[in-house]
Amino acid sequence: MKFTQIQLAALVASVASAQTLPIPNRVGNINVLPAPSSISGSRNFGNAEYSRGRKCNSDQDTGSANAVFILENGASISNVIIGADSLEGVHCKGSCTLTNVWFRDVCEDAISLIGNGNVLIVGGGAQEAKDKVIQHNAVGTVTIRGFTVVNSGKLYRSCGDCTNNQAKSPRNVIVENVRAFGMTSDLVGINSNFGDTATISGSCGTTKKVCSEYKGVNKGQGNSPKLTTNANCRGAQGKLNSLPAC
Repeated sequence: MKFTQIQLAALVASVASAQTLPIPNRVGNINVLPAPSSISGSRNFGNAEYSRGRKCNSDQDTGSANAVFILENGASISNVIIGADSLEGVHCKGSCTLTNVWFRDVCEDAISLIGNGNVLIVGGGAQEAKDKVIQHNAVGTVTIRGFTVVNSGKLYRSCGDCTNNQAKSPRNVIVENVRAFGMTSDLVGINSNFGDTATISGSCGTTKKVCSEYKGVNKGQGNSPKLTTNANCRGAQGKLNSLPAC
């Protein structure tokens, strides 16, 4: 059977939208937290699942008070599932490491980086983020390695309109071996006017564009418009307009 280009495109889109996140089986019951859990040092949760028990009724930033975990500077967590009904996921107050952290149904952001420092995200994944999975609000480099993202907007975005935004830059992101399915926007968005950079390699999937540059602004100065340049988007995949199929 021969397919037209339109039929092939529809088939690819259908396969992508049918992709599900390979979240490991939960160990025990869902732990519903009445307040954020603050984490210092290193903690392995053994694939337990945590939630705040609050339905997602907005894609607005609702702050750390609604997070599931707040990671202190230098903290690391591993092997944990962030369940549905959580307005915010994980907030990092500085350097932090997330290993095999899974987000069942992202409300606003899965991971918010709110303090200066370098962040490492290895394995794990997120799905159903209407806007973005990782929000980067402070100076540092974020490395995302072996992560899977499904049916979401962006994987990563430098804050477009934070308070004193330029003073909290530059921000850099390194994306390695990421699998992206059913993305409705760019995989990565950075503020090139603030000196942000993005390096993408070894990744695959479907996105509107792999990397886009924006003009970052300070809060109250309007929206952060998309630019037509991509000089600060780097990688082995040419101009990063598309990813190879997984």
